[in-house]
Amino acid sequence: MLHSFALPARLRIAVATPDDRDILYTLRHDVFARELAQHPENELQKLTDALDEYNVYIIASLNKSIAGFISITPPGSGYSIDKYLSRSELPFPVDDRLYELRLLAVIPPHRGGQVLPSLIYAAFRWVEAQGGSRIIAIGRREILDIYLKVGLQSLGRQIKAGAVTFELISATTGEVNDNLARRAPLLRRLEKGVDWQLGIPFFGTAR
Repeated sequence: MLHSFALPARLRIAVATPDDRDILYTLRHDVFARELAQHPENELQKLTDALDEYNVYIIASLNKSIAGFISITPPGSGYSIDKYLSRSELPFPVDDRLYELRLLAVIPPHRGGQVLPSLIYAAFRWVEAQGGSRIIAIGRREILDIYLKVGLQSLGRQIKAGAVTFELISATTGEVNDNLARRAPLLRRLEKGVDWQLGIPFFGTAR
């Protein structure tokens, strides 16, 4: 007698839709207010800000449930780092090819797996596909090593927000690609575990 077995769900990587936003704002409150105390909790139990008017979210989901997300702020308006640093303090120009990564979060049941590296890699690929030449972020100290493994570099500046300590990190897309080129076997394994729905090739010039 033959038995059928369900294949394990693949991690779906996609740009968030408008319908996803309300869920994301609740998850942001769960992670950044209730869990990490970066922000005070509020009665609506949602977190949003002015950057949400023009940012992009990439989400990782399993069985249609959001497992994690990351936000990308495009050039042309403000960045979240503007709250903490003067642009004159940055050791590179703030131009129309600078993109910011922020709000990286993985929902508790999915931590310790491929969600976190998949989101960072997807955000990088999305920036590269838009013609971005440099990425900047403030990486939470507890997960800083993941950013560094991708190729971002510490700029030696720590930032405190609520109970959370961040470190300023940045790299050009070329520097990230040089680093990823040395991790091709890892990227190929990552590709096999995701349902890549970003509308751009999984591999860029790092392959």
